[in-house]
Amino acid sequence: MELAVPSVEAGRDLRYHAVELLRLYKGLMKYREIAELVKIPPPAIWRYITLKIMPSYERAEDIVRALTSRDVVSSILKKYVRFKENAIDISNVFNNVMLLKVLAYLAYYNFSGSNVDVVLTVELDGVPIATLVADLFKSRLAISRKGIPFTSDTVYEAEYISRDPPSIVRLYLPSSDLRKNERVLIVDDIVRTGKTTATLIKLIRSIGATLIGVFSPIAVGSLWRETLRDYLDVIVTVLNIEERIR
Repeated sequence: MELAVPSVEAGRDLRYHAVELLRLYKGLMKYREIAELVKIPPPAIWRYITLKIMPSYERAEDIVRALTSRDVVSSILKKYVRFKENAIDISNVFNNVMLLKVLAYLAYYNFSGSNVDVVLTVELDGVPIATLVADLFKSRLAISRKGIPFTSDTVYEAEYISRDPPSIVRLYLPSSDLRKNERVLIVDDIVRTGKTTATLIKLIRSIGATLIGVFSPIAVGSLWRETLRDYLDVIVTVLNIEERIR
């Protein structure tokens, strides 16, 4: 992954991001394991975490690249996914704030050169991760809902057919939340059939905004790839579950 750092401010952010990532990983694994990932001795990691010293830009770049690696983060995610009666339980992923923040950094550095204006998600489960991503981009957060927001005078609307149970699902977005020509990153908690994501893309296009990409920590099965085959080059997923994780 190439890290895009176009300004002095972004370079400064990168150094703080490296320290924050080290702090987050400290809550997810042992110092020894972190040291193996970033190739830095544990005493030096401790000095960074406690802000005794700040990493140089070059060192920070190496730290961020290592700790936002999809392979690394995917291996952590696997530890939190559970199966119950053939159903996937991801509650331990999305109630772990440290892990959510790591995922937000992964999303940010995968799309960091894209000038994101709006992060778009669907209520409710996608909101926490989308909020963290929007904060890193310093962008607005837009939340599409399955009911018409009573506070909005006008709304955009799109729909899809849900398979289980069979029904028409309508998504609504206040017209003030997304405008023509704005650049949009879709962030959702999980992608299965791809229908929700496809509907959000249709909504973005109908408004005249531009899709930058799609980020989802977890993808299940392969059906979503067929649904979103025209957009696979801008979709970033972290853990792809084809079958039970053993």
